[in-house]
Amino acid sequence: MAGDSLKISLIESGKIDAYRDALDSHLSQVFGEGSTLVLNDEFVCAAIVGDNNHIVAAGLAYFRLMKQGGQGFNAGIIGGIAVDSEYRGQGLGKAITSVLDQFLSSRGVNHAFLFAYKPDVYRSSGYTELTAPIHYYDVQQQRWNQFVYRGGMVKALSSGQPLTDR
Repeated sequence: MAGDSLKISLIESGKIDAYRDALDSHLSQVFGEGSTLVLNDEFVCAAIVGDNNHIVAAGLAYFRLMKQGGQGFNAGIIGGIAVDSEYRGQGLGKAITSVLDQFLSSRGVNHAFLFAYKPDVYRSSGYTELTAPIHYYDVQQQRWNQFVYRGGMVKALSSGQPLTDR
């Protein structure tokens, strides 16, 4: 991670409220007005990169039960990877993804999923394109749903086996 003044912090769900306004402001700046932090029962943590107490990059992680075929597994969903335009190209997205992957793996997550606008960025972190249908447990609807995450990528973490293509 470039720059001596940049610091990455991991903020777990129970402490995120102190950062909510700053994160909402950062997400709106990067993704457009009205983009805000989405907190639900699946939210587990955020990785935040600060430069002199100003958020310049962030990413969020969520926990969800999933299955493929008859095999259930613990999954992490990584989202909201947002890097201010003047800080891009310094490896901050990769650093955030690494911190979130490590946290999820330490919590028994088998696979991490994300949506990639620029897949090459995430391929270099071990992610591959998701081509197979996955089932996830929708907490709000309290039922299993199926999807193929177009533009989605997946990574088997230390405790996970690679997913199949069917």
